[in-house]
Amino acid sequence: MWNVLARMYGRKKRVLRTYQIKRSIYALKQGDLSVASYYAALKTKWEEFDYHVEDNWDCGSDHARHWEMEWMDRTFLFLGGLRDEFETIRSQILNCDDIPGIEDVYARVESEEQRCQIMQIDLSRGSGPSAFVSRSSVPSQRPARRCTHCHKLGHSADFCWDLHPDKRLVRGRPPSSRRGPLVQEANQGGSSSNEKSRLSQDQIKELQ
Repeated sequence: MWNVLARMYGRKKRVLRTYQIKRSIYALKQGDLSVASYYAALKTKWEEFDYHVEDNWDCGSDHARHWEMEWMDRTFLFLGGLRDEFETIRSQILNCDDIPGIEDVYARVESEEQRCQIMQIDLSRGSGPSAFVSRSSVPSQRPARRCTHCHKLGHSADFCWDLHPDKRLVRGRPPSSRRGPLVQEANQGGSSSNEKSRLSQDQIKELQ
């Protein structure tokens, strides 16, 4: 009699615990958890559920079919508990002709999570495509030069007129020291032409 009571109350306890585990599995959502932590929490619940479930089957094919459907249901539970940001990868998996196994589904979702995290880091650092375009569109500005002698902007000490007056430009023309030979030749040419003009005028007077 004690064995009968033990089996009866033991079975009731197992059924109650199985119900509690099943209910917690359906209530489990990702929330603030990472994909890895969320999947680990589900996997722990599934292992506990399998421990309490009576797995006695007379037909081997029916037993295999049962676990095939059970893991399909667990795949749907995993996908359904993900955050909305995984809607794209969730839709891609559900639209497959053959739904992948739970391990393959988990690997795809975790890969998508890592990709999103990398993109967020790039955007926070300003290295995204839009940031690259904005940086490339802004022309680079050279720092203004400051003379160490007169402390004025726009030139360096090598081109300071106070230190190098010979480098001063006169109305956009080089200084006389730099154009001396040209100026002298021009002056000589002008004086010779004047002398020629005066000689020609004297000769004209003599002829008159």
